[in-house]
Amino acid sequence: MFKRGFFRILLLGLFVMGMGSFACAGQRAVPVYVANQNPFVQIFGLPKAEPGTITPKGRFDAGFLYFVSNNAIESDAPNGESIVWDGETTQYTLKIRYGLFESLELGVDVPLVEHGGGYLDSVIRNYHKMVGFPNNRQELFEKNQILYQVDENGTTIYSMKEKHSGLGDVRLTAAVPLVGKELRSERHLALRSLLKLPTGNSDYLLGSGGMDMSVGLAYSDYQTLNRWNMVFASHLGMIYMGEGEVLQGKQRNFAGYGGASLDWLVWDFLGLKLQLDMHSAFYHSELKQLGSSMQLLSGGTLYLPSRVSVDFGISEQLVTDATPDVGFYLLIRHLF
Repeated sequence: MFKRGFFRILLLGLFVMGMGSFACAGQRAVPVYVANQNPFVQIFGLPKAEPGTITPKGRFDAGFLYFVSNNAIESDAPNGESIVWDGETTQYTLKIRYGLFESLELGVDVPLVEHGGGYLDSVIRNYHKMVGFPNNRQELFEKNQILYQVDENGTTIYSMKEKHSGLGDVRLTAAVPLVGKELRSERHLALRSLLKLPTGNSDYLLGSGGMDMSVGLAYSDYQTLNRWNMVFASHLGMIYMGEGEVLQGKQRNFAGYGGASLDWLVWDFLGLKLQLDMHSAFYHSELKQLGSSMQLLSGGTLYLPSRVSVDFGISEQLVTDATPDVGFYLLIRHLF
């Protein structure tokens, strides 16, 4: 019911775009607001990519993110660890940023998280058949089931076999500009910080059960590639994870993250995006699924009238199995 209602809102927005003026109206390209949705990683305070600009004083930047990801894999490590990761994870996140002062942005993310069998298994298998890809991994499991399980030397240390959903870990954010404080500047560097509160139930991977903090730099360059209508952005930082309640004894306390994106404004109403996101391992483990990750995001942005934009696209794993096989994201933003 909720998903159908959400897509009706999206279709209404696209209709309004078709009836209105196709103009960016001063909107500037920003990175894709998506992070690794590995169910054992998304419980931590891994920041999503944000721009080097901050929200102007007295303005709100509000967004609603829908991100669904799917995976089906079973893997063993030489040290006796094993993992089964079959299911879908979905996030519905309300994101709000407010320009409190000219040099201070405050924000909050309120996520609802759902782990279940989902509906993408058939879509993925049919797509693989259509393009000639094998379905060897997918056919190891029943369609649309959920099984998240980690074993160590024959002992199960985590298992979830039923659908669960609820409030995730709420995040509080703050940002201050370091370079390009004037809104009309073409290069911007901001210091961004995040505090993740343990509001989600760690038994069901809705949260980690601990408090996390991160600090990092976000850079946006609207000048260097301007002749090609392109914008470059990057981010880099560190996370401190408080002692959580998931896979206790394996969790690390520090991790690094970073990424870079390229946005090409094809027309006034459409930008295309490529983004690479990475992070180091959150666990002491020989399982690749619990190690460092590299994720590719590709998609675009539709710029609607009245400072409304719609981000859409797909996430894919690169190099390792630490990110989901595939994910689809949709973000509606409004600056007011």
